[in-house]
Amino acid sequence: MDSRSRDGSIASLERVPLFGLNFIDSASLDEVADAILDFDAASIGSESPTLPVVLTPNVDIVVRLDGMKGSADAEMFEKAEFCLPDGQPIVAASRLFGSKLRARLPGSGLFEIIWPRIAAEDRSVVVVAPSTEISDRLGAEHPKANFIIPPMFDVDDLEAAAGIASDISRELSASGADTVIIGLESPKDVRIMTNLFAHWPPSLAKPFCICVGGGFAMYLGLKRRAPAWVQKIGMEWFFRFAQEPRRLFHRYFVRDVAFVGVVWRELRSRKRRRRSAS
Repeated sequence: MDSRSRDGSIASLERVPLFGLNFIDSASLDEVADAILDFDAASIGSESPTLPVVLTPNVDIVVRLDGMKGSADAEMFEKAEFCLPDGQPIVAASRLFGSKLRARLPGSGLFEIIWPRIAAEDRSVVVVAPSTEISDRLGAEHPKANFIIPPMFDVDDLEAAAGIASDISRELSASGADTVIIGLESPKDVRIMTNLFAHWPPSLAKPFCICVGGGFAMYLGLKRRAPAWVQKIGMEWFFRFAQEPRRLFHRYFVRDVAFVGVVWRELRSRKRRRRSAS
């Protein structure tokens, strides 16, 4: 990545604290993409309170993190330099707290902006792809990219996550790249990054890790993304559910209902803090 001071485009991005996370607040995903492409991970020292990471938590992730306070997963999201609100309910909830997030900033949309630019500029990156088909098609667009295709593994298989982190570390060293783009579902991506950073030599700048979830498949047309008008009214989640009802029913209609409780506790917590301050 091009070197640029953190006093540049990233400093101009506003942030909104919500649910223990520090969300980027922007009306434009292009603005955020510019800041990410300009970001210099070496500017984050070993004593920095943040990590050179791009994460896009949605409602499901916020609910999961609510029950994992103090965990390595929660710490990764709390310290992420770029934490993007990838969920319309998160944006809607922010209005209840007087700190309105201007727009949803999805990882899928982010990837379709940054990847063509990374390829056009021949930037050296390591890409963790979920399949050979995806790596082949992305590699055709950016022949100088370095790909890792990890084997299928269970989200709680920490040994497997550590092995993939070691593969990334070796690929970064061999290629000279300083950026990793991970297209695996959460929390697999977070578990890999936790291992990568835990064993990274303290004398070296940490690599910049960009997590985009299912962004690869949507960019390549392997999964359909909701039309723009559906995204605009905040119903992209329902569009996805209609495509994969069996896989997503429990997530959307059982597990994520707990988001109401998360919002309620946040409201109560803020009221208590206001009373204490008065």
